[in-house]
Amino acid sequence: MQTLYYTTSNFIRHTDNVVDLSEYRRRLERMQADRLGWQEFEDPEEGEAVEIQPRPRRSAQRRERRAALLDMCASMGILVMTLTFTVYMLCL
Repeated sequence: MQTLYYTTSNFIRHTDNVVDLSEYRRRLERMQADRLGWQEFEDPEEGEAVEIQPRPRRSAQRRERRAALLDMCASMGILVMTLTFTVYMLCL
């Protein structure tokens, strides 16, 4: 087995146990500025910057509904198997 080392520009380069925090802060500020640049756009009719608001996530509600549906399907499957087995045993 051979160990492979990869280099990437996403990680901060450090030597020994020293990390350049100023470089980290600069990259973090740059990333936040890029994000804000994507969220704001210029409306030609109004002439002022408008911030885009993200949609509220409904994934928790969807997960709960999906879990309830799967639970009901499992319960119905158990009932069908129990009734089938009971009818089979009574018919013997």
